[in-house]
Amino acid sequence: MATLFDVRDEEALMAGLHQAHAALSRGEIVVVPTDTVYGIGVSPRVPGAIDRVVGAKGRGRDMAPPILVSGSDQVSGLVAEGAVTDHVQDLMKQFWPGALTVVLPVSPDLDIDIGETPGTIALRAPDQTALLELLRMHGPLAVTSANRHGEPPATSVFHAINTFGDEVAVYLNAGSGSDTDHTPSTIVDATDLATGGTRLVILREGAISAKELTSAGFEVGQ
Repeated sequence: MATLFDVRDEEALMAGLHQAHAALSRGEIVVVPTDTVYGIGVSPRVPGAIDRVVGAKGRGRDMAPPILVSGSDQVSGLVAEGAVTDHVQDLMKQFWPGALTVVLPVSPDLDIDIGETPGTIALRAPDQTALLELLRMHGPLAVTSANRHGEPPATSVFHAINTFGDEVAVYLNAGSGSDTDHTPSTIVDATDLATGGTRLVILREGAISAKELTSAGFEVGQ
């Protein structure tokens, strides 16, 4: 049976983080608050976990979730050697934690399951305190918006509960507030930056606008 924790309460926060960590270690699904919408996620280190979460979502392995990290220090080992160039570091420094998903060349020696991707990995550090604590405790997580494929993303934990019920082991509730008004993250292809170039390509414009990226000093394309 699923358990629900209100992470706005300090005691419930610690209990919820430990329960979520244990569930993730068993390959089970958790629902977490992010700085955009609620997410449904698993540990990519556990065999079969990715299949479980994309199955719950109603997707295939070719539409696997992005990987959430606590910060740039967890990126090493996930991306190809040399991919974190000065420009990539600058991008992460300016927009992480925050609503920017960065696509980079994946490490050929990756030892976690991220689904079927075209040689890349999508990474984000969310600006949500409880989730960042869970990421520091457990390590990177594969997290996608908490909804069935084709339906609106969950903007409250109760929306997610109504959708997934006991398919999820642990629900973490942080209320319905969001600094980005529940707009999904912006996704940028930074593979050119990772190979010495200067250009970002916007794959999905969301909470962070093209103008914000340009104002931060990046060359932006569509």
